[in-house]
Amino acid sequence: MDELPGSPPLAAGIEQEIVDFYEKEAVGLLRYAGALADNRETAHDALQEAFFRFFLCRSAGQHIRSPKSWLFRVARNYVLDRKKAGSRNEVGMESLRNVPCPAGHPETESQVSNLLEALLEIGLSPREIECIRLRTEDLSYEEIAGVLGLRPGTVGALLARAHGKIRKAVGHGTHKGRGSARAATREKSYAS
Repeated sequence: MDELPGSPPLAAGIEQEIVDFYEKEAVGLLRYAGALADNRETAHDALQEAFFRFFLCRSAGQHIRSPKSWLFRVARNYVLDRKKAGSRNEVGMESLRNVPCPAGHPETESQVSNLLEALLEIGLSPREIECIRLRTEDLSYEEIAGVLGLRPGTVGALLARAHGKIRKAVGHGTHKGRGSARAATREKSYAS
């Protein structure tokens, strides 16, 4: 195949690079886009858009330093752009309840649903939940920062605050359980 004069040469293996990234990242990227989007169609569109742009950039010879965070950022921006007309640019709490599960098993779906309900009850902010979501997709602090347009230190602070809220909520639940058990034991001993 002849190249057009002035066009960048297509690197051998670009197609395989795209396929490899798709196989490695598509499920997590779709899951993340589904958490942000109001519907599955938008999530699928975001996935397609991210990989289409990735293909265009790589075909043009552009080097992408962190492809994983770049793909997540493109998908996020796509979803937020689509939502901009009708809503605020943050994770909707209702959309968190409708996150597609990777395996599609009822047990997994139930566990994810229970976890999200617990996070919402604890009082995590949408940004904290989004950081946790990206972290569960194995993105590093630097990659999360790239996706959300934050500094890695801010990501660390958001995750630390979220973990603190979770520990506090779990700790309160544990103390209540222990206190109730002790009180019941004392009541039994007094009754004897």
